[in-house]
Amino acid sequence: MAAPTLRVRFGFTPNVFTLDDLIRGTLSAGNILAGAVILTDVTNFVQNVTISRGRSRDLNSFTSGSATITLENSADGRFNPANASGPYFPGIEPLITCVVDCLVAGESTYTNLYTGFVTDWLTQYPNKTTSKVEVSCSDAFVKLANIEVASLTSDSADSGTMVSSILSNAQVAFSGATAIETGNSTMQAINKSTNVLALIQEIEKSENGAFFVGADGTLNFKKRHSSFPSASAVIFSDDGSNIPYLEVNQPVDDDLIFNVINLTREGGSLQTKQDASSQSKYLKRVLERNNLLNATDADVNNAAIFLLSKFKDALPRFSQMVLNVDTLSTANQLSVLGLELSSAIKIEITPPGEGAQIARESVIDGLNFAITPDDFVLRFNVSDAVNSAFFRLNDTVFGQLNDDRLAY
Repeated sequence: MAAPTLRVRFGFTPNVFTLDDLIRGTLSAGNILAGAVILTDVTNFVQNVTISRGRSRDLNSFTSGSATITLENSADGRFNPANASGPYFPGIEPLITCVVDCLVAGESTYTNLYTGFVTDWLTQYPNKTTSKVEVSCSDAFVKLANIEVASLTSDSADSGTMVSSILSNAQVAFSGATAIETGNSTMQAINKSTNVLALIQEIEKSENGAFFVGADGTLNFKKRHSSFPSASAVIFSDDGSNIPYLEVNQPVDDDLIFNVINLTREGGSLQTKQDASSQSKYLKRVLERNNLLNATDADVNNAAIFLLSKFKDALPRFSQMVLNVDTLSTANQLSVLGLELSSAIKIEITPPGEGAQIARESVIDGLNFAITPDDFVLRFNVSDAVNSAFFRLNDTVFGQLNDDRLAY
């Protein structure tokens, strides 16, 4: 099968009029007034692309998604920010927009892989005849992480409403696209002088939700009750019945065993839950979270019950899956590339010498691409969906009381 056609674009701004600037301050020189970002296609110069989005495990907050793009620069030095004769000068700057997407054969609409902002242009000269530029990018989290607020206030509200209030606050004024769900937990009123990203990630922990930047650059906040489908839309199998993959890893380790849960909200008392049986098998393993923003101790107590039930046992799980996108059919390419962080998938494997198939519902925690002219490799970080989901009555997957956690 043909690999999807990669496209890489940058929002160079060489001709935006800037008052009192020697180069951009003259309208007669062809400089235009500021407006929407104009993206320039540089795909013909791309040597390779790596993308990393998400988190390593479901206990962590999502980190800033990153991309690294290597550009051929030997012919005319066009990507050297110091090259005044280059076609993009003086628009090769930090924090300009970067968009990576791809087109599946037979389709007319590109699929987003990454949207972010350039943080570094590194011009390299490995020998006398070669020049290349390594471009490092971070997603919208880099902007939130750079905003410090003073005495930012918000009334008590559900977690999603509070996130929206913070993003629209005059000190933040986030102008990008958002998809914010109404939260399940109520947060207490706040008056904070802090970092904006750290504050929203504290709300994410208090909700036990998910806060991340999508492939299209949209800020997403998902409540903890965001439901998993009864039948995963995308199934991966090693027997030819569904979408094939290269490899899958199944750890059974102590990395996610916690049998003492200590949670404290601001202004509240310590809420502790523990499991003696787990401690006798795995020793005491403590998960501690302080300064949560929940409005009540009762809500924090319920969170402790949930986290204990989720992490007290050492359960087999899939942690990573790798596939070659370029070997898939066009229909399967569309299905795979349409997946997003927090999407639910099903992974099936028939272990050699064991006979019975293992099938597990999983949640995507991370998406990692390695793209060259010869390969289009995608690696998923995943966690167990059944262990993460809440009990749902009459559901064949998430309706098992011995597996699923009661909602709060």
